[in-house]
Amino acid sequence: MIPAPPQPPPTRVMPPPTTNEQTTPTESPNVALTPARKRMGQAPLALAIKAILRPIFKLLYYTIRWIRSHKLAALLAILLVLASIFATNYLLTGQIPFSSNTSISGQPQSGQASSPVSSDVQDWLLALRSGDLNTMLNIQKSMSKQPDSSMYLLQFSEKYAQVKWTAIKVNGASQGSDGMLDLFIEVDMTSTSTSSSNTAASSTITLWHFTTSSTGHIYTIDYVSGRTA
Repeated sequence: MIPAPPQPPPTRVMPPPTTNEQTTPTESPNVALTPARKRMGQAPLALAIKAILRPIFKLLYYTIRWIRSHKLAALLAILLVLASIFATNYLLTGQIPFSSNTSISGQPQSGQASSPVSSDVQDWLLALRSGDLNTMLNIQKSMSKQPDSSMYLLQFSEKYAQVKWTAIKVNGASQGSDGMLDLFIEVDMTSTSTSSSNTAASSTITLWHFTTSSTGHIYTIDYVSGRTA
């Protein structure tokens, strides 16, 4: 028999050398507790504003909900409110809402026509004020000598001339033997220009001469004069 080979002696694992230094646990630094800051919505002023606005928003919210669920009743209520506004304004002022408050005033003197201003004259002047060229041309289409209405719009209308009409007055009216009526009307207006050179609003007084037939149709229109007050 062949003898077994000799086994190598086992290796001895040496423990790591010990040191005299002892590890000390790390201490966490003391952190001061920061008090929680109030939000902007928690400030006294913000709370007061919320207390005022919250009921208003609630009322609007519930009103909108009611309108959405009762559309027909809401529509009738709105119509009644608008009708009451129109009726009240008409009874107190004699005009409907959103209408212009500049009307033709002035009474004719003794011996003059009792009602000198015809509907054509009124409509032409109001169309000039609002800048309605089509209405002006439609009124004066039967005239033999038509005025330059487009130039008048640029000079005297509130839409294009940066002016505000403040008064329309009848200065005089006389009726000839042929039945034609000569009517002199004064229009007062103020400037609404916002240019730096015009710091104070200036007033302008213009004088117009209308010749109308016995039926009220305009025969001639003449711009007489204008001056700054």
